[in-house]
Amino acid sequence: MIQHLPYRHYAEMLWKNGQGVTHEVCRFPDAQPYDWRVSIATIRNDGPFSHFPGYLRNISVLEGEGMQLTIDGQQQAFIAPFQATDFNGDSDVFCAITGGPLLDFNVIYHAASVRAAVRWVNGGEWTHHEGTLLLFNAGDTLDVMVGAACYSLQHYDSLRIDAPARVAVRSHAESRLACVTLTRAETTN
Repeated sequence: MIQHLPYRHYAEMLWKNGQGVTHEVCRFPDAQPYDWRVSIATIRNDGPFSHFPGYLRNISVLEGEGMQLTIDGQQQAFIAPFQATDFNGDSDVFCAITGGPLLDFNVIYHAASVRAAVRWVNGGEWTHHEGTLLLFNAGDTLDVMVGAACYSLQHYDSLRIDAPARVAVRSHAESRLACVTLTRAETTN
C-alpha cells in the first residue's frame, strides 16, 4: 500500500506535558497505544520534553538553528538542522533551543516491537524490502517514483510505503528528504 499524506491533513494535538503542539504525520496502529508515530512539533521556548515510557525517540531540527538536549542530567552534543539524534523516551530530557522557535521532526517507536532508522538525503534510488518506509519532504516540491507511479510531494508532505518497492527521488539543490524505515523487531528465544 502507498499513501500520500499532505501536510494540511496532519492532525494537531497538544504535547503530553501540555507545553507545545504536535502535528501528527501518521502512526501505526491508529489506536492507542501505538507501535510507532511520526510527527513534527514547534518548540517555542526552552523546557522539558514529555516522557514516553517504553519507547525510543529520534529527533531532527527542521527549522531554526538547532537545539541542545540534556538527557538524564548529561548535556549532549548540539543538534544542528537535519541531524537525526536518538534518545530514550523514559529519560528526563530538557531542551535548550538556539536562534528562536524551531520546528522538529520526531519518530517515536515501541522499543520492544519496532526498529526505526532515520536518514536525511537529497535524493537517490533504493529498494524498500520490508516494513514501512516513510518519506518526509522538508525541501522544495519533489517527485518520488515508486515503481512506475509518480507522487508529487509539496513542502512537509509525506509518502508512506507499506510494501516492497523500488523508489527513486531526483535530487536538486533544495532537496531535503527524511527516509524513515520502521520494521518489526527481531525476537530471540
